[in-house]
Amino acid sequence: MGGYYKKNMKVGFACFIFCVLYIFVSCTKDKVPPREKCTDEVSYEEIKFLIDRKCASSGCHDGSSGYGDYRSYADMKTEIANGSIEEEVILKGTMPQEDTLSEMEFRLIQCWIDNGYIE
Repeated sequence: MGGYYKKNMKVGFACFIFCVLYIFVSCTKDKVPPREKCTDEVSYEEIKFLIDRKCASSGCHDGSSGYGDYRSYADMKTEIANGSIEEEVILKGTMPQEDTLSEMEFRLIQCWIDNGYIE
């Protein structure tokens, strides 16, 4: 009976170590899959309607809230230069806060960003 207990303890300990290592390795991997760069050229003029509706609304990026002004391309240059648009919309998915982007809307913004924020 003692051998049976020791054998099960060894198996249980091995399973425990495996689980801990699996969790450690799983948590350290990047959970966001790499995305392919969009090659479709999209200009600001093509997505202005989307930015006006989803971003530059009252209380958000309308120039009066302190969160940046997205009412014109010129007003967006700081946010473009520091990468915050790409980070918040594409990488983190935290914008727009009070709305969601359809797959088509997301792709339009992604293509605009990937091709250098064409004016």
